Amino acid sequence: MASKGGDRIMELKNRSQYLDKLISVQDMEVIKVVTGIRRCGKFSLLKLMMAHLREQGVMEEQILSMNFESMQFADMDSKRLYQYVIERTPKGKRLYLFLDEVQKVRDWQDAVNSFRVDLDCDIYVTGSNAYLLSSELSTYLSGRYVEIRMLPLSFREFLDFHGYLLEEYKAPNGTMKRRAKGKDGEAYELRDLFEAYAQFGGMPALAEAELDQERANMLLDGIYSAVVVDELPDTGFDIRYHAFFGHWVSGKVRFTFQRYEKER
Repeated sequence: MASKGGDRIMELKNRSQYLDKLISVQDMEVIKVVTGIRRCGKFSLLKLMMAHLREQGVMEEQILSMNFESMQFADMDSKRLYQYVIERTPKGKRLYLFLDEVQKVRDWQDAVNSFRVDLDCDIYVTGSNAYLLSSELSTYLSGRYVEIRMLPLSFREFLDFHGYLLEEYKAPNGTMKRRAKGKDGEAYELRDLFEAYAQFGGMPALAEAELDQERANMLLDGIYSAVVVDELPDTGFDIRYHAFFGHWVSGKVRFTFQRYEKER
């Protein structure tokens, strides 16, 4: 499955654990809220849901997607958002509305609650954990929502994103075991691949680094900055402690892996 972003074609990897949850609440009155750390794949999940709707025969005019990280919506507030959606709602047909990083819109909940009341629509929104806390969602959306908490890749998803296929084989003692076959056709032990998973982590963007440590570090630095430098100050975190916090996290990670290396 491919998705066009600008002039670039990007393959969408299926994350069935989360997609199946969205599909199970499709067309229910509740607002679907996908939360998770930055860059864990929330918008890609919305794209997968949109692809599912198209496969089910939903018309393109019924699908409206807005990514609030785009400059196109930089000055959007709740009133402008409401007007924008109203003007693009198909007459006599259900609207499927997808709002990515909705917390960037001032008083976004006023518009979203109005859509649920005024329109025949199915609403999906995403937001970062740093802003859309579960305790606040109930207040924002009057309890009429379901939250899907998205995590970085599991080990099985890591294998899929990096092009490894699980296969069973018979060991010399006759027992059935599993291993993974890579894109190069080589067979790999799951233990070795799990060590790579522990080393590189489960952020979906790392699939582009192809397990190259230098490239992965550059991508991870960007993700770290997005979370710690950009988001935490807006939640009340004192940016003066940023350097200390970074050193503390790095120290914890180093300690964990040093201990893992000693015990394995």
